[in-house]
Amino acid sequence: MILLRHAILLIHVVLANALQQPRFTPLKATTVGHQRRVIVMQLGGNRWVQAKEKREEEERERYQKIVEAREAAERARLAAAEAEQARKREEAERKAAEYQEYQDSFDYFQPGGAGQGKMGQPFQGVTREMLQNAGKATSPALVADEQLKQAVADAGKYSTDASRVMLERVIAEARAAGVREKMPNMKKAVALLATLERADEAAQELGNVSPEQADPLAGMMSAIFDDGYALPEEDGVEFPILDDYKE
Repeated sequence: MILLRHAILLIHVVLANALQQPRFTPLKATTVGHQRRVIVMQLGGNRWVQAKEKREEEERERYQKIVEAREAAERARLAAAEAEQARKREEAERKAAEYQEYQDSFDYFQPGGAGQGKMGQPFQGVTREMLQNAGKATSPALVADEQLKQAVADAGKYSTDASRVMLERVIAEARAAGVREKMPNMKKAVALLATLERADEAAQELGNVSPEQADPLAGMMSAIFDDGYALPEEDGVEFPILDDYKE
């Protein structure tokens, strides 16, 4: 009986404590996901709200960093543009000052009216080299084309091997410089190189062949008339035909 009374008393205490705790007002849930979020909010209390606020704060910080980076890049771009404009203004002012100095120093009594400023130099006259170089346009391809022409002209001054090596080098440099294969000097150089290569191959083939194999008749005549061939002695040689005539 005593144990039963204690059990009943304990049940009354638990029920009283449960009735004294604050109740959560159930929210209206329209979807399953909403119901789950409501249950999480009711069970978790302020922890869910704090986690949400923390996520929102982190997102705001990331967005603020992005905005600051964009603003810094824009400021750098504007500063670079201003520096470029200032450089252009200084360059224009410098050129204007040089041109003004040239106009101020212009002398109509000198040959050509040349001035003495930075833009105007004393007249030195026209030389033959100036006239020769006046109509020339320089570029790597044109220089390489001139080298091809000179190499073809100088090929006869050297041996076959030296000319072949020189033409191979000049042709490779011309191709690297952008000279087209259909250019006249390129075609001449390639044709001359092919001729030298064929001549070299023919010389090597002839060097491997003996004179007798190259010309059998020359070999026979050489065997007869060379110093190493011993002619037979006439003494003791019988000529049957002559003996018949003697009888």
